[in-house]
Amino acid sequence: MRVNSYSALASIYSHLMKSIDYDKWADYIFILSKDIQRTDLSALELAGGTGTIAKYLRKRFKNLVICDHSHEMLTQLSNPNINRVCCDMVKLPFKYKFDFIYSTFDSVNYLLSKEKVINMLNAVSNCLTEDGIFTFDVSMEKNSVRYQRYLNRKGKFQNISYSQKSFYNDKSRIHYNAFEITLPDGTKVDEMHKQKIYAFEDYFCFIDASNFYVHKCYEAFSYKNADENTERVQFILKKKYAHI
Repeated sequence: MRVNSYSALASIYSHLMKSIDYDKWADYIFILSKDIQRTDLSALELAGGTGTIAKYLRKRFKNLVICDHSHEMLTQLSNPNINRVCCDMVKLPFKYKFDFIYSTFDSVNYLLSKEKVINMLNAVSNCLTEDGIFTFDVSMEKNSVRYQRYLNRKGKFQNISYSQKSFYNDKSRIHYNAFEITLPDGTKVDEMHKQKIYAFEDYFCFIDASNFYVHKCYEAFSYKNADENTERVQFILKKKYAHI
């Protein structure tokens, strides 16, 4: 049985990501927010999933909301006190404007077309304060080529068996992660995750077509300038037409 991405997988997501240093990642995101010369910032996390990054950031922002397209992921929230909204990052429903908006775990790579990336940028711009910052990380081709084989794995967690096959198609520039999951009642489900691995310069074209400009562009988890050879890139954007 084929199911949507991050539905059946939600139950084992924390297990699959157990090696991630969430605390360190959250610290990095918080440091990036300091480019906004104000305190008591409001923040929105796109594709927040189970809210583990938000758990570490919740007390650092005046108001923190996470959103995700997967209802199943949000029901696995690691801290039930975090405000959450189920929505698509391409069509954000918020009327409230946030000071700081961020996305982690190469979630932007799940947007499989130029149009969707630009629509996402415009949606974020509409709910960001004039002097706010939007930051996100993306996985690049070098990362897919180097690490795809390490994600071929199988295991069991809480009576749920799973296998994962990871492969990158360098012609279509799509990175696939295929999961076969056997639930405790014996039901077998398949989830196919697709990520578009855009070229480095593509992102600058997308951003130029939006109301943002690239304020900074780092190698992720560092403060070194990124380039086309970087494996994971961190973009920090500001609005072009902020009112002065």
